[in-house]
Amino acid sequence: MDPNDLGPGTFAWLGGTGTVLLGGLLWLRKFLSKDATDRAMDNADIGTVRRLNELLDTERARANAAEARADQFAKERNELAAAVGRMEGKIEALTSQVQQLTDKVTTQSEEIARLRTKLGGNN
Repeated sequence: MDPNDLGPGTFAWLGGTGTVLLGGLLWLRKFLSKDATDRAMDNADIGTVRRLNELLDTERARANAAEARADQFAKERNELAAAVGRMEGKIEALTSQVQQLTDKVTTQSEEIARLRTKLGGNN
């Protein structure tokens, strides 16, 4: 037997083995590529969720600040409404006092006029 003689089926075995190895390598490349794509999509999904959570937190903070301002405005409005009510009460009281003083001045003016005529009539 010649050591250089590889036998009648050697090339078929080598070709078959090469084909199987090439097919396995192509499948492995496709599989790993798919996993890389899936990992990239997962990372993109995670990034999107993080960004959406950041936006949600920002919006919540803005809403809380707006609500605090609205509460402050409502408090100030209520205080101003109470102050206006107190002023209206004071105006009514002052109007009543002015009316009483006007009546008193009118009464005293009439009394002074009556006394002047009485004094003038005796002279």
